[in-house]
Amino acid sequence: MGHQRLGTLPRTKKWQRVVEMIGGGADMRDIAEATSAAAERDMIDAGKDEALRHAFWLLTQIPLAARMGEHFIPELRMLGLKLSDRPSLVEIVTALTDAVDRHVRTAGGRTDLGEMAQLSAAESLNAVASRELPGLFGTSFEDVRGALAGLGTPDQFSVLSRDFFARLTRRHLGYYLSRELPNHVGVGKRFQTAREHKEFEGALDTHTRETARIVKKFSRDWFSKSNYEGGIDQDKAARFGHVAFDKIRRELRKRRDADG
Repeated sequence: MGHQRLGTLPRTKKWQRVVEMIGGGADMRDIAEATSAAAERDMIDAGKDEALRHAFWLLTQIPLAARMGEHFIPELRMLGLKLSDRPSLVEIVTALTDAVDRHVRTAGGRTDLGEMAQLSAAESLNAVASRELPGLFGTSFEDVRGALAGLGTPDQFSVLSRDFFARLTRRHLGYYLSRELPNHVGVGKRFQTAREHKEFEGALDTHTRETARIVKKFSRDWFSKSNYEGGIDQDKAARFGHVAFDKIRRELRKRRDADG
């Protein structure tokens, strides 16, 4: 299937409302919720996106493989990651990205949402696992395995999951807003300077990361229960993604109403 791209904002009443809110100086929280509502169909369909479901499924499986000791690399290879015998974290992250690419080429259906999920998964795995490494230099293979194995507990997986959905939600909202926000920068407009525009982007980033907290406890309980009940396959991962996005949409609306 072809790559689905959006050159401009859709011509719908919901998107026209988003544009009006930006130009009218509405609060960032209101704009975030309105953007979420306008992009709701994509978020509802997220669980069907091949790249998203495969990327998130790999995020669940890589930490579990790391907890298998000497079987770590063979398990990763069985997941479709092409690796050397003692890979670095960067090599594993790159292999995750390549594995998603190969899966989508076979399954079809490459989308912008899928690319955002693929990139968010790679960034999250690298960022969260790196916190447990001793440093950029002198990091051993065992250090890498240990850091990834630590993410295989329900508590630590919930941190990884929240980071992933925060990045993905931010990208998803920004995917649409980036086409409109530059039109509101300049004298007499919503953002008088590029700095004000950047500050708005930063506030939106913080807001989506705080919103994604709603996923943390949910993902911890789901990860524990799913592994106990036969493990996590791609269908379970897809259903989780669907529910997670639904919770985030509801939380965005709840935060807007709480500030109203």
